[in-house]
Amino acid sequence: MALAVAAAGVLVARDAGLGNSATMDEPFHAMAGAEYAIAGTYFANLEHPPLAKLLAGVSLRLAGARAPHISHPFAVRTSEQPRPWLFSGDPLPPDALLAAARRPFYGLFVLLVLSVAGAVRHWGGDVAGLGAAALVAFEPAHLAHAAVVHTDVAASLGFFGTLALTLAALERRSFLLWAASGAALGAALAAKFSGILLVPVVATLALAVSLLDRRKGREEGRKADSRPLPGLLLAFAVAGAVLFGSYAVAMRAMSRAEAESAVRAFLVSRAAPPAAVERIAALSRLLPPAGHYAAGLAGIEVQNRTGGGVNFLRGRLSTDGFWNYFFVAFGVKSAVGFLAVLLSGTCVVLLGRARVDRTLCVLVFPVLYLFASGMATSYNIGVRHILPVYPLLASAAALALVRGTNPRTAAGILLLGAGLETAEVARVHPHEMSFFNALAGGPSHGEAWLNDSNLDWGQDLARLGVEMRGRGEESSLTVAYFGGDEPAYRLPLARVFDTARPEIPPGLYAVSSFLLCCGPETLAFHGELEDARGLARLRALLRQQGTPAGRVGYSIHLFRVPGASAPER
Repeated sequence: MALAVAAAGVLVARDAGLGNSATMDEPFHAMAGAEYAIAGTYFANLEHPPLAKLLAGVSLRLAGARAPHISHPFAVRTSEQPRPWLFSGDPLPPDALLAAARRPFYGLFVLLVLSVAGAVRHWGGDVAGLGAAALVAFEPAHLAHAAVVHTDVAASLGFFGTLALTLAALERRSFLLWAASGAALGAALAAKFSGILLVPVVATLALAVSLLDRRKGREEGRKADSRPLPGLLLAFAVAGAVLFGSYAVAMRAMSRAEAESAVRAFLVSRAAPPAAVERIAALSRLLPPAGHYAAGLAGIEVQNRTGGGVNFLRGRLSTDGFWNYFFVAFGVKSAVGFLAVLLSGTCVVLLGRARVDRTLCVLVFPVLYLFASGMATSYNIGVRHILPVYPLLASAAALALVRGTNPRTAAGILLLGAGLETAEVARVHPHEMSFFNALAGGPSHGEAWLNDSNLDWGQDLARLGVEMRGRGEESSLTVAYFGGDEPAYRLPLARVFDTARPEIPPGLYAVSSFLLCCGPETLAFHGELEDARGLARLRALLRQQGTPAGRVGYSIHLFRVPGASAPER
């Protein structure tokens, strides 16, 4: 049954993905994966670890894709860029290239659902396992990101797998399970930099159990079991081997000098302190995989300190982030069915009906840790950054219900919650990327709450092309687009908005929601001042004189503009 649920979920995700354009980051990740898997070098995309991209790259290699052209010596400006690589048609057309790159992520999603089913079944029985699996299989954010070349579903699987295997290792006192936990931890670290948050969690678990065993042993007059600490060391050793092994595979054809040059180029582009650049360059000379990992971490630290872009929350813009961003995002982007099950499980625990044991604590503590770490980040661009909380909370809620209520009540609540969640997904499909729950007004009101990858990641451009050709208006259209796709490819007869043109001609305009929300501010933040002024002129004109003419998906607005120039901002 769990396999059937996973298969149903992945079919929904795949159907949505078939209509999606390349989202903002996909050209970068796909091209980087092709570089790692085919060329064996790691010049591109140091800001993310390699594992998820390697999977995409292997799929691309099997499909007959080519590696990007890298200049020697390496320079960003003279090497092939992501969009030209994706849309070159050499040797694969763009949609075939995207489909091949996305293929492994459907498998990761199925593995996540089955992992939740198996682990929760072990902890709480069939009802809990199947209920938790169904909640994850039809969770909108997971469905949306299972169809995208990115690191988020891999991170979700890495978090859950590491914690489940660590619990098993502590329960059975098995060094083999500690090694498996370490392998999962290494994969999580190699998938997304947020995986580093697992290190103190796993260490705390092992130390806490060791201390409790020592205390219990003293009370009972026996020798304490000392295996948790050696097991922890074994897990960390295996994790390091998996992490740096994945880097070594990705950069297997790279010389030490090339690895150091890539590290330096990346850190300088992120404006890292010179002393940090030199320290990491020295590490790269000693151990290139470790240098690449340290460079990526340092880049994230600099970005978090200086700001990575413009954040939007409930009509406000900030480059410093919002402390409550992820709390709001979780509240409005989670399905009502999911929230109902979570609330039911919480009430059962608070009423003292369900015992709070090690398993529940291990599932809930990392969730609190993820939310707490999110309060300090300056880069708030999507609920996807806390995606691992969903399988953990679904599992905790299912366990609480089966422990604190009778079997029929628990099964009924889980069935109703998963059924409502499925109905919510069916209502928005194939636009799971733009999902907002009914409490927030649904996806049509989503841009009043959040934007960026919560709503508009560039996924609807291909749908815009279909819509315009159906209406016979492609040749009269001007496109202002945010995302990773190419307007000239999807709408060859349309015009791309020219920010340098002083006047704005009348006609039909298609404008990405993110650009209306914070496009000029984002361009200005990145120093593209002329483009920012041009986009601000368009936005002002649309707000003052544009007539809404529909919407494609929930991320692209259509306007008709009369024969007037744009006002000055």
